[in-house]
Amino acid sequence: MSVVKSVKLNDGIEVPVIAFGIGTALAKIDTFSYVESALKHGYRHFDCAWHYRNGEYTGKAMRESGIPREEIFISAKIGDFEGDPSEFNANQFTETLLKDLGVDYVDLLMLHADILVGSVTEAWKQMETLKERGLARSIGVSNFSTESLEKILKICKITPSVNQIEFHPYSLPTYLPTLIPLCKEHGIKIAAYGSLMSITRHQGGPVDQVVKLISEERGFGQSEGQILLKWAQQINGGIVITTTTKESRMAEQIKPFLDTPSYTDLSQEHIRDISDAGASAPFRNWGTNWPYFMKGEGGIEACAPNATHLNKADI
Repeated sequence: MSVVKSVKLNDGIEVPVIAFGIGTALAKIDTFSYVESALKHGYRHFDCAWHYRNGEYTGKAMRESGIPREEIFISAKIGDFEGDPSEFNANQFTETLLKDLGVDYVDLLMLHADILVGSVTEAWKQMETLKERGLARSIGVSNFSTESLEKILKICKITPSVNQIEFHPYSLPTYLPTLIPLCKEHGIKIAAYGSLMSITRHQGGPVDQVVKLISEERGFGQSEGQILLKWAQQINGGIVITTTTKESRMAEQIKPFLDTPSYTDLSQEHIRDISDAGASAPFRNWGTNWPYFMKGEGGIEACAPNATHLNKADI
């Protein structure tokens, strides 16, 4: 079986460029069969979270696969969307998550969002301790704004290796002014989630026709989903996260990232065309529905009237 290509993080850790996510539609359900299928199709990087509450099933599928632990890269996010941010305790979240997964360590541990941790600087110090204890090989953040990331960079002993964010052609303009340059300056890789937004939740936008034409031009049965995932990974040189319950999609979405010559990179022209189409109608899905994510990034400040998070009053 062909292996997935990898990239090196700023701490020297090698990570497969595509991850199978066990959140979204898979959160809080029995994920055993989906993880089992993803492993069968070659996925070796799994994006987990304490909040998904399915670690027990995910870990069981990994163990029963017979694949050695060191050949599976586990990313995990910690933080409670129903909890009190002022009571955030990285050690407690991590110990629970490790127990559920049935592992001694994760390869990449991330703070799930800046809104979940009270003080981001104190939370990061806890993360550094977890890495020093060997519970995480690498540490990073998720849904962190420029402002929150800058706070960490001013005090950290260990620079975050990853910032996992909603990343698709329509959200790119949000990050171009400050967040992407900051991440590049410090060697922080972008881990992209929601990269298929234009063909899943928000069809009918200007990106659709551009991606369709590129798919037809490249031929060889290359789908629009593959084009979008490739765009998201290639534009950053980072990581892309996808999820599906369908085996056919698992097999399709991993193909552009296998270490084979059958799927070439997108041209710079194609990357530019997709980016330009997204820039003509920018939005963030989680900025609309959960606007307290990444406060201030792209001018998003206010919280939706129906928001439920305990921290919303502070935004």
